[in-house]
Amino acid sequence: MRIALLHYSSWPEIGGVENMLRDQATLLTRKGHEVVVLSGLGQDPIDGYDFAVLPEIAPSFKLYQEMRAIMDHGQTDQSFHKYRALLVETLKPILEQVEVTIVHNVFTMHFNLALTQALVDLSKEHRMIAWTHDLVASSGDYSLANPTKSPWNLMSTAHPNVLYVAASEQRRAEIEATLKPAPSVMVVPNFVDLGRLYGLSLEMRESLDALALAEREFVFLLPSRIMPRKNVEFAIQIVTTLRMSGRNPLLLITGAPDQNSAAAANYSKFIHDTLPAKMQRYIVFVHDYFTVKEEIMRDLYMMADCLIYCSRKEGFGLPILEAALHRLPIWCNGVPSFWAVEGEGAFMINDPSQLDAAVTWLEQQSTFRLQRLVRHSFDSNAIYTQYYVPMLEGEVVAA
Repeated sequence: MRIALLHYSSWPEIGGVENMLRDQATLLTRKGHEVVVLSGLGQDPIDGYDFAVLPEIAPSFKLYQEMRAIMDHGQTDQSFHKYRALLVETLKPILEQVEVTIVHNVFTMHFNLALTQALVDLSKEHRMIAWTHDLVASSGDYSLANPTKSPWNLMSTAHPNVLYVAASEQRRAEIEATLKPAPSVMVVPNFVDLGRLYGLSLEMRESLDALALAEREFVFLLPSRIMPRKNVEFAIQIVTTLRMSGRNPLLLITGAPDQNSAAAANYSKFIHDTLPAKMQRYIVFVHDYFTVKEEIMRDLYMMADCLIYCSRKEGFGLPILEAALHRLPIWCNGVPSFWAVEGEGAFMINDPSQLDAAVTWLEQQSTFRLQRLVRHSFDSNAIYTQYYVPMLEGEVVAA
């Protein structure tokens, strides 16, 4: 489907709407749609979709400034109508090339009322979705010069042929209470694109779907070469036990081989060869797929929600400090160099019999619980399937 997204500004402007606009464009592109972002301000983020700056909707545009100079005093003149006509002329050929236009905030925020009126006019012929983050009519942050008169009353009017979308039940209630006649409103939760939020490397971006993070109850990280003293088999045993109990864990082992030790090479081969096929979806040796460079290591710490580090011997254990600075809970064993962190965001686990207690401890950590909640409940793929598909296919229509 050919889809346009429209907002006053876009990346690199920083704001909730700008971030959501970019994440939405990225998601729709990833799902196979042809997407163009239309904006008055911004740059092309080179995220795989088309991008166009329309100077006519920028705040520096001469007709816009002439219109605002009059409207800020509660009046209108021919500049409003001249500007509205120009915007219709500018947007009409663009919108004729797409099947639906998702308009962020313009139908309910007063920053460019000529643009709002132009979109209302165009909605008679072009399918539009009013993605409503904010409403000036119910906001205490702004005021309208003449709220009951045209064109200010656009902000309290539900426009026919436009599907209104809200990110929450609270915002839906505000739309239904504020706009007249009360429109039907579809609730579509927001989501966050992990690639943008974490600044993930290309390798990790391409791996996200395969890792199925949204399905996981636990995402563990073991940043270690595969050497006998690193006790990798203990981490594998822990994750295997969790899986056999019906849980859905993921263990990410950086897994670079030690080229200087025959014993380490044999150990690495043993670990790989003895991993049951049924566990390969739950235990991933990252180095088998690409070199774990510094940026990859950062990505792994960002995506994990617990460090497993159970070496038999360590002089210090730097990953424990790195995990702490990434706010990760830690499972480690009783190696003397680890004792300093015991009770401070770390659980000492030396034997599989302690696993139930370790899980209970982990699930009591608020950072872990919140990260898992967001990962499960606000996954972009699930939100796309549940909400975007029926919306785009017309199963939900404007009142």
